[in-house]
Amino acid sequence: MKQTAIKYGIITGIAIVLYLFVFHQINRVLVLNPLVYWSPIVVSLLAMTMVVNKERAVNGGKIEQRTALRHAFLTFVVAYLFFTVFLYLLFNFIDPSLVDLQKKAMLEAGRKIEGLDFTMTIGKVLFQYAYMLIPGFFLSYMVASFMKK
Repeated sequence: MKQTAIKYGIITGIAIVLYLFVFHQINRVLVLNPLVYWSPIVVSLLAMTMVVNKERAVNGGKIEQRTALRHAFLTFVVAYLFFTVFLYLLFNFIDPSLVDLQKKAMLEAGRKIEGLDFTMTIGKVLFQYAYMLIPGFFLSYMVASFMKK
């Protein structure tokens, strides 16, 4: 049963990475666009819904909310692990100049950047990952609530 959530999480994670990489290849500034950066949540919602629907079908059309929540959240956890690792690699190894583009974009938007640390360390990335699990849990709960029967 958990294999389905992990499988869909891996597929979703790879899809998110490819999605962001395509935008980076088109125009690397697009990766910093909030619509592009946050849109993988929609992909994750679709994957969570598909996992819960598949598990519900396996169980004769019924699934408990707790079970649905577990499968949906595991899908999100795995998918966003891929997302987080990709961002770390992108900003540190693939295109380190994105940090300068980010600073420039913030200055042009009138935001102050003095005192801000733009480095992308493993610790910061892991904190960001843990932080993203909070809204991921709430999204999983919403999916589980709507999909239970």
